[in-house]
Amino acid sequence: MSAKITVIVYIVISFEIGILLLLLPWSSWWQDNFFLYFITGKLHAPWVATFLTHKAVRGAVTGIGALNILAGIHDIFTFRESVNKLTSLDEKLARNNSSTELKETPVEPAASQTASVSDHQSSGLPPTN
Repeated sequence: MSAKITVIVYIVISFEIGILLLLLPWSSWWQDNFFLYFITGKLHAPWVATFLTHKAVRGAVTGIGALNILAGIHDIFTFRESVNKLTSLDEKLARNNSSTELKETPVEPAASQTASVSDHQSSGLPPTN
């Protein structure tokens, strides 16, 4: 059940980000952006605002948005396969965690590994094995 919810949330997020990146570069918010001018003022680089408002950069951001939407559509068509992969991955992780819990046993320190200095101050020498 959680694998299905995970895939559905991924699809919804892909669509949301895709639509945002598809429409935002062409809205007035892209050009009248407080954070953009704040960063350019702090960096003393007015060329950043000019670069980000160029039509080619806006088109590239729109292209990334279109790719996000296409990824969401692809995941809709491969929904069952994605759920099966997540479920099998979850089962493998559960098996690995249960097998490592059984294998872990406390290790007693050997007599040669005990500290030779009683007040635990460093002698300046690297430890020897």
